[in-house]
Amino acid sequence: MCTVTYLPTHRNGFILTHSRDEKAIREPAMSPQAVIIGGQEVYFPQDPQGKGSWIATSACTTLCLLNGAYTAHQPQPPYKHSRGLVLLHFFEYASMHDFIILYDFDGIEPFTMIMVEEERLFELRWNGKNLVVHEKDSHHAYIWSSATLYSPEVIAKRAYWFRDWLRNRQSSSVEDIRRFHKTAGDGDETNDILMNRNNQLFTISLTSVAREGEKIEVFYEDLVTQTSTYQRINHHDEPVELECG
Repeated sequence: MCTVTYLPTHRNGFILTHSRDEKAIREPAMSPQAVIIGGQEVYFPQDPQGKGSWIATSACTTLCLLNGAYTAHQPQPPYKHSRGLVLLHFFEYASMHDFIILYDFDGIEPFTMIMVEEERLFELRWNGKNLVVHEKDSHHAYIWSSATLYSPEVIAKRAYWFRDWLRNRQSSSVEDIRRFHKTAGDGDETNDILMNRNNQLFTISLTSVAREGEKIEVFYEDLVTQTSTYQRINHHDEPVELECG
């Protein structure tokens, strides 16, 4: 459950920002670190419960995940594994084409995956039965809101806030888009971008991946513990081994 924005920047760069909305009882996530998946370094924060993630980046590909596909669905557990593991499993495949053709999506709860790769932007939606893939214009800005948490009317309202911010923004900086994620709304905490529903369900973290050429930066802020980390990725750093179950 979350909100995601994609913001193109000059020199064919982009900023992908993810507001993670979760239950208060959820165990705190681990800050982003580098691991090896499929022979490549992948950076991501990790959820201790499902062992997956909601946003991850390698030298070539950046992915993020939202719960739900097009509309809210009735959960039908047990599921094969966490949707967050799908995000990490992607890096075990040689290409997006191989992932789409070979990955077994059966038994996984519906999700939406956003992928940026080689200056191309894709949206993958799994509704529990079918996978639909759309290529988006990577030179346009987008916002996605989780279908499991927000009604179509609220999703449309949030898209209006984003369009209004785009018209009035001062720049396309990481600081500006993160400020949008923290302040946009109409005063209704249950549906503002930085949301809070009776302190039981609220935005618990904010993650941005900014890329310009070969420069990749990861900004992670835990809004519960009020701690932040910043990483400028050097793919010659020593990663740790990880097997995704």
